[in-house]
Amino acid sequence: MEQAAAKTKAGQAIPAGTFSMKLGKTTYVVGVHFSQTAKDTLEDKMKRLMKDDVKSSNF
Repeated sequence: MEQAAAKTKAGQAIPAGTFSMKLGKTTYVVGVHFSQTAKDTLEDKMKRLMKDDVKSSNF
């Protein structure tokens, strides 16, 4: 089963690792990248970010 590539308004293909999000009349194309050499998991990173927010009362 072959997936069709997502297209921008101009008809260009959106590369892998990106997604688009429409808010009102504006469409945002967001690029995502992950380090191949990262030592912590997503769960580890999220826990660290939450702890840092609590420590700085930034919530």
